[in-house]
Amino acid sequence: MRGVLLSLLIGIAGCSPDTTNTAFKCDASHACPTGQSCLAGRCRRGGASGEVDCGVETCTNIEMCCADGINAPHCIDAGKDCNGIGALCDGLEDCQAGDACCAGSTTACGVDCETTVCVDSDDCPTTEPNCCASDTPFRECRVSC
Repeated sequence: MRGVLLSLLIGIAGCSPDTTNTAFKCDASHACPTGQSCLAGRCRRGGASGEVDCGVETCTNIEMCCADGINAPHCIDAGKDCNGIGALCDGLEDCQAGDACCAGSTTACGVDCETTVCVDSDDCPTTEPNCCASDTPFRECRVSC
């Protein structure tokens, strides 16, 4: 009952999902938020255009790099779950203009990143201009390495 009431209150308040970042799962029964489209089982802002370096593999725009901590990083279908860190992007080249590649449990293109994933320093904002190695399979923008 409490869940129904909470859902009703959210609906009345006019809240909408956060569409600044992506990676929501989608299918014929589960549409993406406004401004996003479904590609290979994941919502994307502006579509996916690049490839993601994933260890010795390169994932296409319908795949996701999965780093599960047990196996070497590998490509899986984008709509599947990764029991670790999944990545739909690894730098600006994978995102639409104005977006960045945002680190998260599923790294994806978004507007406002807490941590920006990069291929090189050109992908980084001026506030964190260095593209550094990280404890994930992907490089991250930082003030200093």
